[in-house]
Amino acid sequence: MMKYKKNNMMIKTYLIIGSLILTLMTSCKAKKNDLKQKTMKTFDIETFNKNKIQTEYNFITKDSTVIEQYESSGEYREIIKLKNSYFHTFKKYYSNGKLKSTVERFPNNFLAGVMKEYDQQGTLIKETDYDKPFKFTFDDILKFIKKRGIDMKAHDFILSRGKINGKLSWDITWEKEDKTGLRRAWIDGVTGKITKEFDENYPEG
Repeated sequence: MMKYKKNNMMIKTYLIIGSLILTLMTSCKAKKNDLKQKTMKTFDIETFNKNKIQTEYNFITKDSTVIEQYESSGEYREIIKLKNSYFHTFKKYYSNGKLKSTVERFPNNFLAGVMKEYDQQGTLIKETDYDKPFKFTFDDILKFIKKRGIDMKAHDFILSRGKINGKLSWDITWEKEDKTGLRRAWIDGVTGKITKEFDENYPEG
């Protein structure tokens, strides 16, 4: 009789453990699907059409995030500007509202991080890492800017990156302290060495 009770208790224990494992697996799968849905969001075409002015619809969320949406060349585009962030999230959507690509962008000047591109069924088809070639990173550039006392919010401040004379480079322009013109520096994107620094006049107009 004792042996029967013992075996019965073991069976119940196994059933409870099995149930817990199944619950955890279901929960993890649900979270994974939720994350996929958040990442693979679709463009709300209906809301956009109701609120757009000509081809644009701009609004601010409760957490002060600025959202800019517009139609362009048979697709939808969206710029997400988080408060206190150096970068904007730039997204493109197919005409059916499915996500086409997403990437971070330093306002109007260069792309950053990993661009992800999708087909019209939502399958990831390509990834491009724009940061990888630059061993002298954005954080390194911020240290340079801080050391020089450069105001990134100033009207004449410009930061871009690409190739200068065939080499990966950062390109920074800022107003001189004496307000007599601009200062500009080209910095090697790999070594961090200043390859050229010079003065410039204010742009005309």
